Amino acid sequence: MTEGPQPNAPEEKKRLSGRAIGAIVLLAVALIFVFSNTGTGTIGFLFLSFSMPVWIWFLLVLVVGVAIGSLFPWFRPKKKRK
Repeated sequence: MTEGPQPNAPEEKKRLSGRAIGAIVLLAVALIFVFSNTGTGTIGFLFLSFSMPVWIWFLLVLVVGVAIGSLFPWFRPKKKRK
């Protein structure tokens, strides 16, 4: 009687999904962008003018994008019902 591999065997390695690999690549690109843009940038909005390091602007735009993306779930794949 032979035993096949068990699903929870400790020697079995987990593989990264394509989504996780894509997220890691995007994170690396974002970090390269942040560390290569350490200068100061100025943004004007209406009658206000804001000046701060460019990497902070990048993080602010990223946070706003995530917030907007979570408000509008139209492009998320729908879960299949069983």
